Amino acid sequence: MIRAGAFVRWSVIVAVVITVAAGFFEYQRRSGVYWYDVRDDYTYSFVRGSAIKVPLKITAAGFTLPAVDTDWDTAVLPLRVESTLAGGWFEPYIELRSDRSRTEVYFDRGAQGRRHLVFGPELVGSDRTVSMSGEYLSWPDQGQELLLFSSPQATRGRILVIAPHPDDAEIAAFGIYSENDAFVATVTAGDYIDGLYEHLEPDLHERRFLRGRVRAWDSLVVPTWGGVPVERVVNLGYWNHSLEDLFETRDSGSGTAGVETPDPNVYRSGAVVQMLAGRLAQPTWQSLVDDFRVLIETVRPDAIIAPHPALDAAPDHQFTTVALLEALAASGERKALLLLYTNHHVLAEYYPFGPADSSTTLPPWFEDKPAFGGVFSYPVGPALRQRKLFALEAMHDLRAPPRPVTGRDPLERSFQLAAAAVDNLRRNPLDTYSYFRRAVRENELFFVYQPEDRPLISRSVSENFSYR
Repeated sequence: MIRAGAFVRWSVIVAVVITVAAGFFEYQRRSGVYWYDVRDDYTYSFVRGSAIKVPLKITAAGFTLPAVDTDWDTAVLPLRVESTLAGGWFEPYIELRSDRSRTEVYFDRGAQGRRHLVFGPELVGSDRTVSMSGEYLSWPDQGQELLLFSSPQATRGRILVIAPHPDDAEIAAFGIYSENDAFVATVTAGDYIDGLYEHLEPDLHERRFLRGRVRAWDSLVVPTWGGVPVERVVNLGYWNHSLEDLFETRDSGSGTAGVETPDPNVYRSGAVVQMLAGRLAQPTWQSLVDDFRVLIETVRPDAIIAPHPALDAAPDHQFTTVALLEALAASGERKALLLLYTNHHVLAEYYPFGPADSSTTLPPWFEDKPAFGGVFSYPVGPALRQRKLFALEAMHDLRAPPRPVTGRDPLERSFQLAAAAVDNLRRNPLDTYSYFRRAVRENELFFVYQPEDRPLISRSVSENFSYR
């Protein structure tokens, strides 16, 4: 018989072992969201003349911005930081505060070295002093060059938002397209097969069409919540995961993308007449490029919002912008500002770091070549963030699937719902990658390229595809 004292000791030992093991695996999970060494310096280089450089002295208390005789909309401040031991477990952050406003900037767990703070004129108070306080990290006194960017064209004319999939426009740019003269074009229907709707439609073929029809409908309806008229919203209808295949088979003039009927016209919908001159599409790369060319010539945008093909890891995102660049060249368009975003960052799908309602700052990057034309941060106030939250929630792919109300045996439905819940947890453990956390932020962040800077984008693609 085991004595009570021995039983207690063994219980304590087992509890300690379980606790240590759980802590170890949780630490692995937390650190595994970064696909790079968090001790490395972030490195960015910008086109000469794209920013005004202002020397600053940063102390533990903060900094004071000297008087600057120029307009600016986005400030980027490099800062050397050192995470504490607890900063390897909790996300370290810095609070920036002035007599006008405050914001929190979060960093990767265990961050060491150069990172970047991003803020706008709304933070800088009347005395131009910004106080800083950190949690789980510190920084030494240091001298840095504050970079001030100005992109007035970003919001002074027509904006064309290009989304590779339904919900990409809302994730990246709902704030800016809701408050400006905007058009929204979604490239694909977002049709693909996983376990999300398995409990609703057992047939794989029909399940794909169900998802495509639902998501294409989402892409047309949700922008109207942001105030975009229906005659300014279109879905081009290309099939999910097809763009790379179309690019690779461009010389043959066809691309099957591994599907039975890759006809874009199955899903093509919305303002096809108003924005695409009523064009029918073909499952070819040239058809996609021609769609973009007609779109550009019809809308005549002053700014185009699209994915950054070197920073965004999703092939449909990358090749959307490759096709866009070809269309811009074919149309001879030489005035539109490009504002490029990343919804699936190549080095951390978890990015942006920190909780919802905090600030989005520059993502991890380690190239010192001049691949960037500038940075534009669009402020998203509390009321607009709430509208963006509802826009994301309206996207069927970002929320739990509906439950079946008729049909199968109740026990069978219960098992299917349980399997769907397990699949959702597998795809997004503990909401690590939830867009409700990642996208509902105080600002929307874009990398800026003037027309003369466009060759830098193609160059950065060829140089950085090794990150994929």
